[in-house]
Amino acid sequence: MAVEFFRPAGAVDAARRVEAIAASISREFAGVEVLKSAVRRERFAYAIAMSVDRDGGVDTSLCERISRFVTNRLDESSPAFGDYSLEVSSAGLDRPLLTPAHYARFLGRDARIITTLRIANRVEFSGRIEAADAVKVTIADRYAGSVEIPYGAIKRAHLVYEASVDLKKKPM
Repeated sequence: MAVEFFRPAGAVDAARRVEAIAASISREFAGVEVLKSAVRRERFAYAIAMSVDRDGGVDTSLCERISRFVTNRLDESSPAFGDYSLEVSSAGLDRPLLTPAHYARFLGRDARIITTLRIANRVEFSGRIEAADAVKVTIADRYAGSVEIPYGAIKRAHLVYEASVDLKKKPM
């Protein structure tokens, strides 16, 4: 889980409190992973955003339950958290790939990776994830062929939506 910190006064403490709550979500909701959470100050209130995912997908009912859980935890916390808005959302069709475990979980799926370094004379790669270990991911790029990309060189990456995968899923 990644927590983005924005530096207005008190935001770091707020981000730490939200991070602790986000870490407890996976214990309360089986199979749910908090991919990202962000806290920023907007005028006189905090804006809190969380992106969640689980095998089988995330529906609005799950987002509502997580939102109620986070709201209750924030309202019970001491000292009082203050005014805030909360947004809990699904990772979406183009789910981000943030850790080596994510790449391993989605072996065989199509992904788009943008790197900070030129690898095989390119910085953008699209294709099937062939392999993933602790140091690198191998992607079968449509143009560059099979390419090994070290995780340290990845600027951002996400899955590419495939309708055929959705059609094979069983209803929740």
